Formats: sequence, C-alpha cells, structure tokens
Amino acid sequence: MFTGTGTALVTPFRRDDSLDEPTLRALVKRQIEAGVDFVVPCGTTGESPTLTHEEHLRVVEIAVELAKARSQSWRARAVITLRK
Repeated sequence: MFTGTGTALVTPFRRDDSLDEPTLRALVKRQIEAGVDFVVPCGTTGESPTLTHEEHLRVVEIAVELAKARSQSWRARAVITLRK
C-alpha cells in the first residue's frame, strides 16, 4: 500500500528521440523539492511502450539515484511485455 503523494513522471526526449537525461534529472529533483513522497518513473504518462529496455532501466536508475540522495521514498512501475 502506498501512502502519501506520488508523481508519475513524464519521460523527456530530445529531438532525435533519445532520452533527455539532464531534463529527467531536473524533473525528478523538482518533484523531490516539492515534497512528493515517491516518484513513479515510466508510470502512466504513456511513453513507456516507446522506450527500449535499456532506456527504461536508465530512467528508473536515474530516479532511484536522485531519490536516494535525498532520503526520499520511491517506487518504480515495471513494464511487462512478451516482446523485447
């Protein structure tokens, strides 16, 4: 059971469709600074099916890294698929 306030994060992309890591870091930091209890990378904002497996892992890795650095709780939603 989750308690508190969480945010499903959007995943930012660059014009070449690659993951925009600096903007993702800024988004996570902004949520933590605003006092959310947990962030949800690759959540329900709709872009997770467009991510490669490696990108998905990287998004979660960045969110966890930043949340841990500030002693915030975090949760990540896994995407389950039969395709690679």
